[in-house]
Amino acid sequence: MKKIVMISIALVLTFQVAAQERKSPRSENIHAEIGGPGLFTFNYDTRFKEGGKGWGARAGLGYIANDSYKLFTIPVGINYLLGNEQDGKYFELGANATFTSSEDNWFEDDDDPENDGNHVLGSLVFGYRKQPIDGGFTFRAGLSPYFGSDFFYPFVPYLSFGYAF
Repeated sequence: MKKIVMISIALVLTFQVAAQERKSPRSENIHAEIGGPGLFTFNYDTRFKEGGKGWGARAGLGYIANDSYKLFTIPVGINYLLGNEQDGKYFELGANATFTSSEDNWFEDDDDPENDGNHVLGSLVFGYRKQPIDGGFTFRAGLSPYFGSDFFYPFVPYLSFGYAF
């Protein structure tokens, strides 16, 4: 009797495992970006569900410095990928908020004591993304309009290279 129960359990488990559909893993990548939401950043990007397209999020860190200027950025955002998972080519749409901190007020009135060099900027993303579903080299390029309380820059290009896993 014990053998029959054990064999039955083994058969049921075998059929359940065989009946499950294999899904592609959730797509993730790291990339370096020039331009775009964080200006010069290293970023992590992931999808919320399994596969390579659909809703996802990104977060990054950036730093630019020379003798007279320092800028630290933290871009965070959501994005949506439209396209074909089989060839890994997507159209990307996104919205971002970027925290910036600088020693000077690089786009504000320097005479205003309320401006401390810390700001949150908004940006959108419209672009092309090449990201293989099974991992490998990634490429992104497009436009990322910037906006704030008193400015709008409609044509800020971006370019990024990275690795999907």
